[in-house]
Amino acid sequence: MIKDKKITSIVSVYNEEKTVKGVIDSLVNCQLIDELIVVNDGSTDDTSKIINQCLVLHPFHSVEFEKNKGKSYAMTTGVEKATGDIVVFIDADLIGLSCEHIEKLVNPLVTGQANMVIGRRLAKNPKTDMTGHMDDWLGGERAVFKKDILPVLDKMRETKFGVETLLNLYFKSKNDTKKRTMIVDLKGLVHIRKYKKYSKYRAVINYAKATSQIVRTVFVNYFLVFMIAKNIFTNLKM
Repeated sequence: MIKDKKITSIVSVYNEEKTVKGVIDSLVNCQLIDELIVVNDGSTDDTSKIINQCLVLHPFHSVEFEKNKGKSYAMTTGVEKATGDIVVFIDADLIGLSCEHIEKLVNPLVTGQANMVIGRRLAKNPKTDMTGHMDDWLGGERAVFKKDILPVLDKMRETKFGVETLLNLYFKSKNDTKKRTMIVDLKGLVHIRKYKKYSKYRAVINYAKATSQIVRTVFVNYFLVFMIAKNIFTNLKM
């Protein structure tokens, strides 16, 4: 049933020279994926070189920005170029990505169980993970029907690290059974945290920046938050 739908995977990359090849290799070797789009968001390390090396070995679409435009801009660019019915967003800082993970993300869509599926990564360390259980909803590995996110594409473009929050709010605001969100476990998938990739100082700065972009997304889209609160209040009254 999955292959009744064309699947496009979009990978947004910024300075992920250590992991991007493994992610690309896993995706191009996954028979479920019909189209791979890698968007290099102005990387300043060897990411560009590695992507070009992968292009010699594998056929996929590559987009490169001269300057960093932000994660949401890269994701939106990928969606605009995608020809698939289903879009699967995959972060570039992953270890252990497999075709089984893609199947777990896509299957609930094609079977009608959900319209957005978010992947839960490896169990978190409470001493070092600054996002806690919220990370389940902020995961970059997610699958959606392309047609479902086209109406919010312009809003997505400028949200940067608030893009996952925007998608969550958008789907929650629909208040109908046609916009259900599901979280699935992606066992064996490891996400490289910022505190492992950068110095402590830079990691804190990056976390603070991401948090501010998420908060801004909530503020800018306050009417969606109002809809969620209204829905919760209505359910409590019933």
